[in-house]
Amino acid sequence: MSATDLDAAALAQLRLLVARLAAGTSLADVVRSARELRLRTGVTVDFAATRELGQPMVVVRAPPVPLPRSALVALTPRERDVAGLIAAGCSNKEIARRLGLTLGTVKYHVHHILEKTGLAGRVAIAQAHREATDFAASAPSIFG
Repeated sequence: MSATDLDAAALAQLRLLVARLAAGTSLADVVRSARELRLRTGVTVDFAATRELGQPMVVVRAPPVPLPRSALVALTPRERDVAGLIAAGCSNKEIARRLGLTLGTVKYHVHHILEKTGLAGRVAIAQAHREATDFAASAPSIFG
């Protein structure tokens, strides 16, 4: 096993995450669990996963890219609502239902969020939202 290979325990945890995602576990829960693994960069092909998942599992690990602190500042209040629901693991259909919007309008908002922020996708939106929320929660109150 080279320095970039994953050990059997890490691969087993990743297989479990993939199976949970396929079984309908929310993306937010899977991302939260995946962060706990703290994997180094590299690529691993897990052929043993074929028994559990029906195909080999390819794991590509890249160093985390820091998000700009102000990634969500340029968003409208409605786009921030959509970003918050993405961070909560909601699908576009769920967001539309919760906010009383059409599916097309939600897709429009998601597209604009990605365009305005330069973020790569829904997971990056969720991460930026969580970081902004964590920062706001840890900031001292200006009201004492």
